[in-house]
Amino acid sequence: MNPHRPNEDETRALWEKARDSGMSRRDFLILLTSAGATAVLSACATKIANIPTPLTAPSDEPTPSAPIPATPTQPVPPAPTHTPKPPVPLTPASFVLGDLTITPTAIMAGENVTYSIQVSNIGGTEGSYTVVFKYKSSGGAAGSHSVDVTLKPGQTKAATLTKTQNESGTYFVNVNDKISQYTVTPVPTPVYAVPATSASAVTSPPPSMVGINTHRELYGQDADPNMITLGPKLGINPEKPGYATKHSMAWELKIHGRPVLAPIDMVLVGFQNDNVTSGIGVDGQKYTPFNNLQLFFESTSPDWPGMIIYFYHLYSSPLLLGLFQNPDCGECEDRAGNIQARGHLYMLYNDYETDKGKAGACQALIGYTVKRGELIGFAGSVGTHSFVDNGYKVSDTSVNPLFGLNPKGLDPSIAQTGNPYLHWVQPGLFFYWKRYSPGANFSSGVLAYPFECDGYQLPAEQHDVNFKYSAKK
Repeated sequence: MNPHRPNEDETRALWEKARDSGMSRRDFLILLTSAGATAVLSACATKIANIPTPLTAPSDEPTPSAPIPATPTQPVPPAPTHTPKPPVPLTPASFVLGDLTITPTAIMAGENVTYSIQVSNIGGTEGSYTVVFKYKSSGGAAGSHSVDVTLKPGQTKAATLTKTQNESGTYFVNVNDKISQYTVTPVPTPVYAVPATSASAVTSPPPSMVGINTHRELYGQDADPNMITLGPKLGINPEKPGYATKHSMAWELKIHGRPVLAPIDMVLVGFQNDNVTSGIGVDGQKYTPFNNLQLFFESTSPDWPGMIIYFYHLYSSPLLLGLFQNPDCGECEDRAGNIQARGHLYMLYNDYETDKGKAGACQALIGYTVKRGELIGFAGSVGTHSFVDNGYKVSDTSVNPLFGLNPKGLDPSIAQTGNPYLHWVQPGLFFYWKRYSPGANFSSGVLAYPFECDGYQLPAEQHDVNFKYSAKK
């Protein structure tokens, strides 16, 4: 016979009696399930301390329909909901600089030097930084160069600049608070002696005097004897010496715009445009026009190594492509403060590199080589006087005693620069001269007259004062 199965209310009443008698819930459920309500009541009534372990109910025994009394429990908190964290904002690009390095720290003029500094981006985004290399030299030159670098977060890159430094001195370079320096030493001046094989007043005449010095009628005013430090001091016209500090001889070409020729193979190294509509001559008089384009050449001939050839009072030149073509390169009313000059200039007591005024407008073919007899310019005029002046600085092993003199109170760093072994000479007597023609034979040291003569003529187009060379040569 199956044990009696109490209903829900009966089960609850039985449990209360069992609990009051000290029966555990587990024992209550086992006893109720296996033996029924009568057994529970009997156990409660007799207060049996130890309830024998009943046999396990068969697996197919149904569970009591009465609910098991629940014990009080703590309320279960709701499951936490996940709130995503807001994204951490990226920090902007931020840069730090490493040490400034310069390599090499000692160079010769004309060599390259490299500035370099490490730049690191310690921020959280990509960005660009402009490195400004500022420099100042012991000679007063100053300037800056900029280099841009773009860096990702955490990236380091070198900002580098390489430049050619032509002026000597000590250079101080800084980027923000980073400082370094380097030195530039002048290139040693080559010292050339007057070649013993070149005909001149300090060596010997040419082997043959045929065709030599045949056009003295065009020799004009000589140089000031006080400026001459090599060879004869007096010139062709000793009774008419040049004005004070004159360092050239005039060629009296008489015709404005007459072509002027190269006396020797030479290369253009500098120019100065002093052309003005009206100017004051050495006599204090005003002259209109006042042509004074100046060209400076260096000999490329082994006959006269290192020699400087200087022409002035020119009107124009095929070597200045912009002259009278560009409105910023021509004549002006007053050259005071408006001088245009570029390249290497050779003056009374010194020589130096320069770049001033709107020199670029003249498009000078610096470095262009002309051969003996080729066109270099056109004679200018001072008032009605049409001529060209021509000076020569000859290299010798002796030092020019006038080098570095500074009668005008120039900056000593300029007044005492240049080659002290160059000497002004009296062109008319120091050299031997001969007319140029394509087939003419020139003995060593002999110069060509710088003008057409004895039937030789340049091509017709080269008689136009606006003729220009190509920039390719």
